[in-house]
Amino acid sequence: MKKGIRGRVLIGVAALCLVASAAAAASKGGHAFVGEWDLDVAKSTVNGQAAFKSGHVSITGAKGVYKSVVDFVPASGPAIHYEHSFSFDGSSSPVTGSTYFDSATMLEPDRNTAIRTERRGGKVVGSTTIEVSKDGKVLSSSSKGTGLDGKPFVRALTWTRAKTKK
Repeated sequence: MKKGIRGRVLIGVAALCLVASAAAAASKGGHAFVGEWDLDVAKSTVNGQAAFKSGHVSITGAKGVYKSVVDFVPASGPAIHYEHSFSFDGSSSPVTGSTYFDSATMLEPDRNTAIRTERRGGKVVGSTTIEVSKDGKVLSSSSKGTGLDGKPFVRALTWTRAKTKK
């Protein structure tokens, strides 16, 4: 009889730990994409446009409403900064600060994958698939589109979760 009670107690403790970790994840944004991400230039490739010296993305939000703030330092030309508030429901939302696209839609086929469709003046100019690794440490984005010069480009960028400062 003691073994049965001990087993039920262990199961109860394990369930409590799972609920507590889920609650902790929810309080931190609870979404795989939420966080600070730094571009890993050595693991990234860009064809058809200037490469990047550095990049940083901050994604905040919860309960279906998110905001990304993106900063790039290209190998040539001025710094790039744009912001985008969105939901993963496929609705179009404005992008501010980007010369490349002025609106985007976001879909989420699964918890670790998002697909962004970029538009300029209502016309689709590109698509980006964004994936977060199962361990949550790496974000990969692969983009295809047409640049402002009318030429096609392809990008495969690798981002690492930035260390939080305490």
